[in-house]
Amino acid sequence: MPLSIWHLAFGIDTMLLAFVSLLVFQSADLSGVKHTDPVPSEIAASVAASLAPGGVRATVGTATLTFWWVKTLPMKAGGAWGDMPEGALVGAVRIDKDFRDIRGRVIKPGTYTLRYGIQPANGDHLGVSPFRDFLLLSPAGVDTDAAPKGHDGAIDLSKQAIGGSHPAVWSLDPPAAAEPPLTVHTTDLGHKALIMELPAGGGAYRFGLVLIGRIEA
Repeated sequence: MPLSIWHLAFGIDTMLLAFVSLLVFQSADLSGVKHTDPVPSEIAASVAASLAPGGVRATVGTATLTFWWVKTLPMKAGGAWGDMPEGALVGAVRIDKDFRDIRGRVIKPGTYTLRYGIQPANGDHLGVSPFRDFLLLSPAGVDTDAAPKGHDGAIDLSKQAIGGSHPAVWSLDPPAAAEPPLTVHTTDLGHKALIMELPAGGGAYRFGLVLIGRIEA
């Protein structure tokens, strides 16, 4: 028996409602608000001196990630991540329960520093992300000097966050953003990023930090 126009319309409305509900659910999975908490005491004095009190508290599903950022990013006005030395300190984060990095590896609850890292342009890593900019997490207890660590130094520190031969990383996508701070951005890969804003070069610099999504190692 042919479907009536009413049945077709009902079916289309039902699909649209389901699609809208999915979008609302996905957006609700990630949100961010500003906080005024002091820099955690477990962060070494040398590192803490470079961090500003307050920051962003992100809710990702049932997990809470509390971020503190450097007082200013070491880049020139109108600059980009590539202006910064690799391994430069960017911030710190406190994670309240098991959380996964961009490659799906588990990061245990605790406090971690965040340093700038660049994805190697070699055959082992090509194609895993449209951008080469990442933040590397390292246990606050072992990262005790705010100075840039370089590529190898930052990687070695970050490996201690999860154990094994790979660092713990979050992707910067987009590496430069136009959306307002705390906006939830959907990347070209379908990942969810929270837009952050930090002082830099006498102004402000915005970027997306991917907190929902995974890329293959």
